[in-house]
Amino acid sequence: MYRSSNPVLRNQAFAGQTVGQEQMTVNGTINKILTLFMCILFGALVTWAVAESNPGLAFLLTGVGGFGGFIMCLVIIFSRPAQPGTMMGIYAILEGFFLGGFTLIMESMYPGIAMQAGMGTICVFGVMFMIYRFEIIKPTERFMIGVSSAMGAVFLIYLLSFFLSFAGMGIPFLHSSGPVGILISLIFIGIAALMLIVDFGVIEAGVKNKAPASMEWWGAFGLTITLIWVYIEMVRLISKLRNN
Repeated sequence: MYRSSNPVLRNQAFAGQTVGQEQMTVNGTINKILTLFMCILFGALVTWAVAESNPGLAFLLTGVGGFGGFIMCLVIIFSRPAQPGTMMGIYAILEGFFLGGFTLIMESMYPGIAMQAGMGTICVFGVMFMIYRFEIIKPTERFMIGVSSAMGAVFLIYLLSFFLSFAGMGIPFLHSSGPVGILISLIFIGIAALMLIVDFGVIEAGVKNKAPASMEWWGAFGLTITLIWVYIEMVRLISKLRNN
């Protein structure tokens, strides 16, 4: 059994299949990934369509998508539904609402940033997949614990920054466009990129261990979350660079 410290992809989830169950496959996981990204695209298109006639409602959708997506993600992770497809689809649509509005706002401030960030995300995905495929970096248990711990630290930093903002405070350099702020964004992108190695490793191990077919959703879910993170960090980095 493949061991993972990723809370989305828990150890027991990728144990071998029981008799009579369909097993996890690479093609099945890819189909689930495409399904989630179609849901994200749908949500983004809804926000864009609404923004043309009612910018205020689009802004509301963005907030609902961001907060609702975060809550839905936590519910999915901690409730561990046996058939998570519907809940994950709802999560993806909510994320689409948020990403659609987020992209519109950033595009209005930095024309062309959406395409630049999108291409950057694709490049990061491609490079990390090749690094994984040629075993330049292997997702060992220590590696996975280290990367997951770093991811948790980033999450706590953003969470602290969010709460401090209500008091008119912030974490120094986190949002600055200076050299330190740019370095922070590069570090965060690096951590997110390494999480892709974790995702690839867990998916491959699930297939090799003949995990139940329902685990395809979990593999797709983890990879989708990481790619969303890479995209957001890429937008933040490019916006900082263009401020200079």
